Amino acid sequence: MNYDYIEHLASKAKGGDLKAKENLIKEFTPLINSLSMRTFIHGYEKCDIKNECFLMLFYCIAKYDLNTHRFVAYATNSIKNNLLVLLKRYDNRKDIDGYFSLSDDIECNTSLSNDMEDESMNLEYENIKLLSAIKNNLSDSERYLINFVFFMKNTLTNYAYHENVSYMTALKRKKKALKKLKSCIVGGNELWELTI
Repeated sequence: MNYDYIEHLASKAKGGDLKAKENLIKEFTPLINSLSMRTFIHGYEKCDIKNECFLMLFYCIAKYDLNTHRFVAYATNSIKNNLLVLLKRYDNRKDIDGYFSLSDDIECNTSLSNDMEDESMNLEYENIKLLSAIKNNLSDSERYLINFVFFMKNTLTNYAYHENVSYMTALKRKKKALKKLKSCIVGGNELWELTI
């Protein structure tokens, strides 16, 4: 990286120059790609991690003190520290949420086939409750979002691009729809907390 060039771009970007911001994004993209490929955060996709890094880069541009003349170090450390905070926040979550939170010391009094039948019946019942809640309690746009992201297995970034909205708007829409579904399904489980 050419530090003088990046310092020049940072000063122009802080002044509101969009072209300078674009060039800063291009300069930091290799670093962000490298960090996102080496980082696993429970519940995040690689593109989500990249978006978090770019958000931190924009935050750094806004908060940067031009008198320090150390934008590369400031932005790099801020991005890495932000990822560390996210890692700490979600590190223990994988052990207490979802499938792996089921207790291992429950005694089984019935055969494995009976357990599998009961589980498949419970899953079928839960699926019916979920589909009913989606059909009856969500608006058309919320149903489209749930279908696009969860059933068609697209990313939230693709949804945001397809709907021509920002990633943060798409994330807020997803959270709102999932909270609405959670409130409709009585006795929700930890998987809801995982996705919200």
